[in-house]
Amino acid sequence: MLQNGTEAKQYANQEKYEATRSWIESQDLHSEQIVESDLESLAQSSVVDSSDSEYDTQTETDLEDAAVTTMKLGMQVGDQSDVFQITESIKELFNSINSVQTVGNVKIENSTGVHIGNITNINGNIQIIQAQKPQVKRTKIKPKSNNTADAFNEQTKFKIPKTICSIVPRHSWLAQMPMTDNEYLTGPVEYVVILHTATESSVKQAINKRIIRDIQCFHIESRGWDDIAYNFLIGCDGLAYEGRGWGVVGAHTMGYNAYSLGISFIGCFMRELPTDNALNTCKNLLKKGVEEGHLSAKYKLICHCQCTSTESPGRKLYEEIQKWEHFYKIEDEE
Repeated sequence: MLQNGTEAKQYANQEKYEATRSWIESQDLHSEQIVESDLESLAQSSVVDSSDSEYDTQTETDLEDAAVTTMKLGMQVGDQSDVFQITESIKELFNSINSVQTVGNVKIENSTGVHIGNITNINGNIQIIQAQKPQVKRTKIKPKSNNTADAFNEQTKFKIPKTICSIVPRHSWLAQMPMTDNEYLTGPVEYVVILHTATESSVKQAINKRIIRDIQCFHIESRGWDDIAYNFLIGCDGLAYEGRGWGVVGAHTMGYNAYSLGISFIGCFMRELPTDNALNTCKNLLKKGVEEGHLSAKYKLICHCQCTSTESPGRKLYEEIQKWEHFYKIEDEE
């Protein structure tokens, strides 16, 4: 337990004095001529107070006094070996005494890894002030006004302009070469047949390309046709995919192939319509065909179910096509 002030210091000095005197009395000096004053002088010289400001000077003085006392004892005893032994013992005693430290108030400020030695007694208060870590000032970076989330979302929204028609060429969806040379239509085509593929549909271009490859493989391997049946295919991603292309005779509608163009929507539209982008792309494709001379300006738009017994292009899509400008009722010709 720590003690404060002069009382603790006196207590420590008293212990050192008694320890030194007990040690001297325990030594066999072989002489009765050692007087009490010599013992007292030697014991007093062992008392060291490490809290004094003149600690080093005081310690040297005590050592000199101890040496003088030892010489007196040696002269009285008359044995140099005993004198040497006593001197070495006194040195060891002082070394052990010096290892016991008593300090006053302790204050450690703005330091790390402090070592204050072998301290036995601390008489005063202990105050440790931890060093403050330097604060780093961080500057917030404000986003640019044209890089906001709303602006990003607006830029990534998929929109097909009403006046543009994008056609994906055959090589882009990895089409096979036709089994035979193509046959061609004569002049601007008078009829356009709308169909559906009766397959899955997708708004992703990669999936639509895979579907078209499967359709071409089915038409060539299973149906025995020279190529994919349709001139163009419309995906729900809003893209037009090149099948046989402009001016080529297709295999989409028996009895109409030689003088019509076949456009098929990718999917099955019995209960739902293609996406608005898909419908818009089909209209733009027809307009493009007229502008480039592939279609007659007065072309007739018909559906697959009007030409043969089939559900193609699906009831929902058939209802939609009937609303378009160039839709034609075959029954009116009969």
